Amino acid sequence: MSSLSYNDVYRFYKKLDQNRDGHGLMSSNELQWFLDTMEVSSTVDELQFLTEKTSLSFPEFLVFYNNITKDATQGDHNESDSDLLKAFEVFDKNRDGFISNEELEEALSSLGLRDRKENMDVKL
Repeated sequence: MSSLSYNDVYRFYKKLDQNRDGHGLMSSNELQWFLDTMEVSSTVDELQFLTEKTSLSFPEFLVFYNNITKDATQGDHNESDSDLLKAFEVFDKNRDGFISNEELEEALSSLGLRDRKENMDVKL
């Protein structure tokens, strides 16, 4: 399977979210349907065991997708993917799969890279 661009994977994720639950999460059943179309045999219980979740946000699905599509010769990037996902989750306060302007400003301020009072970037 060839790798898709980030935007393609996002559109694909949105189409797979069939129940349109308003939370933007892909259920284990939707994930199983996706894998069945790829002729990968799995059960909902197996997927929940593997992902340790009953549903996946887009960043979690992106990590899952990258893991199942990466070429074996690329090496193991699971640790860096996991670190990136953890960092994303820290900044995505409302867990909607996006980092809003407000969440980004809060993150930059907490890192000392943005002065909220002056509403300007801090020079290093």
